[in-house]
Amino acid sequence: MPGIPFWFILLPCWSAHVGLLWLHVLSAKALSCFIAEANESRQRPDSRDHLNRTEYLPLLQRSLKFGLKTGLLSFLVFIFEILIFIRLARNTISFTAAFTPIRLLVAGGIIDGLICKTQHFLRVLCWLLACASMVLLVMKVDYGFDDIRWRVVISPVVAFLSIASATLIYIVYGHQVGYYRLTESQLTAGNLYSLAALICIVLVVMIGEVIPLSRPVEVETRLFVVVLAPLVVCLVGMGAWVVSRDEFGRLLLYGGQAAVHPMKLRWENKGWTCVQSTGVTIIPMFGEVSFQPLERNPSEHIVELCTCCSGTCYPYEEEDEESQSFGGDLGYHPYLDTSSRSARNMYVAR
Repeated sequence: MPGIPFWFILLPCWSAHVGLLWLHVLSAKALSCFIAEANESRQRPDSRDHLNRTEYLPLLQRSLKFGLKTGLLSFLVFIFEILIFIRLARNTISFTAAFTPIRLLVAGGIIDGLICKTQHFLRVLCWLLACASMVLLVMKVDYGFDDIRWRVVISPVVAFLSIASATLIYIVYGHQVGYYRLTESQLTAGNLYSLAALICIVLVVMIGEVIPLSRPVEVETRLFVVVLAPLVVCLVGMGAWVVSRDEFGRLLLYGGQAAVHPMKLRWENKGWTCVQSTGVTIIPMFGEVSFQPLERNPSEHIVELCTCCSGTCYPYEEEDEESQSFGGDLGYHPYLDTSSRSARNMYVAR
């Protein structure tokens, strides 16, 4: 339907951004009222509500951080949609200018991944793949590099989606073997994300075949693409909504306080070393996820093949042996009683 104007196509997206802005305003008002009521009620000596005795600074920090991130992301995507509309409808700007908000977002992700040492290298790799796809698209459309095929342009996107699919499978399977301790909402979201990622790979590959328009496209292919695109958005949105509802309940229950897990102390030749066993990690689109290393003696219900696979992909709990826990230089430690095994059970809070 080439007669449909582009402003009509983008009108639902623009309406959604207006709704997001209004939700941010309502969230700020609700947070302000919540903090005011909490400060008033916590001054009552007869109050028995646990929330009235909770420090609300972590809750305020996490709420502001989440609001600023989502607000900035929504604003950049809204500017990108306007620039894409100008590029498609009026053809007065280039794709180089239209991709400016997305380039800022990608550059921020790459810099954050390089500076923050706690981030996994796969996250930086995904940002680099997104940057490479934009560069190839600009080179082909704006600068006339016709030698670059559309398959090459979308190949970084396919690689990015493949990494996302493999990561989702790793998380969901890790829950099955007992490494990750996903909640019911997080497990549901993981299944929805995995299905959406696989469908999105098929969709991107099909669009890469249809984009050149060198031959007539069948009606069935057009309908297939039109049905798959909103299905991917719907699956990701449902998963994100389930996780957000779970995180909201956790914020109200714990007041934004970070979970504290004990860490074992192990004496080595270089001194005491903290060994992390159980803990909590922050996974994008999942929130706080608990994890615990696997035991050396796996459960009987795990298949032998799955056990072999999990042994190479997921960490195991270190064996509690005398030589492994304390090393060989026990005589040089003045406060360690080698005849007692109680030192191996010492814990220190993070």
